[in-house]
Order: sequence, then C-alpha cells, then structure tokens
Amino acid sequence: MHLILRKTVSLLFLLLLSNTLWAEPRTYPRPVEPLYQEGDEKLSCRQLEQQLSQFESQSYSDKPGFYEDPYTGASIWIGALWVPGALTYLGYSGIAEYHENDRIHHAQSRIDALRRMKANLRCHEY
Repeated sequence: MHLILRKTVSLLFLLLLSNTLWAEPRTYPRPVEPLYQEGDEKLSCRQLEQQLSQFESQSYSDKPGFYEDPYTGASIWIGALWVPGALTYLGYSGIAEYHENDRIHHAQSRIDALRRMKANLRCHEY
C-alpha cells in the first residue's frame, strides 16, 4: 500500500514538473488579446465568417466542473477508504482543466482577431 502511494506521488510530481518546465508560468488569468496569423489580411468577409464559426465551436468546454464531475467524488471516496492511488485523478483533473482553459483562451483570442478584421472590412454593412 505504501509502495503504491509513493509511486503515485512520484508520478504526479513528474507530471506536474514536466508541465511547468515546458510551459510558461501563469498564475493569473491572461486577458484575451487578438491572435492574428499570416495571411489574415487577404481573407474575404465570407472566409472570415467561416473561420469564426469554426473557432466558436472550439471555445466551449466539455469538461465538467469539480463538483459536477462524478469521477471526482468517486476518486475521493475510493481514495479515502481503500486505495490512496485513486486520489491521483484529482491531479489529472486539475491538469486537464488547465489545458482545457488554455485551449479555450486560444480560441477566444482568435475569435477576437477575426471579429476585429470583420469590423475593419465593414462586413456587417450591405
């Protein structure tokens, strides 16, 4: 039992360490800034609208929150009563939520850039 707990803790430590070494440290939420790409200035209003609809679908999260996730409650219950290694799901869930928020932030930045370009082209006018 103690060996499983030690391996679980070391695995979690390596997982967290690997994410912090290659990623930039962020402790506070970043503001959404427009994310422009090469060739954006050549897009027409219709192409901008198509890209906007593509990124809109990527700006939502499918991951349930901490209290809505049934696996969270199960891992706490099982980890507290039988196998402490089940608590590693909490670490995984936190890391998955972090990456999910990062993906959503990227999509929202791109949406902001596309909307600004649509406004500059006056696509809303007939």
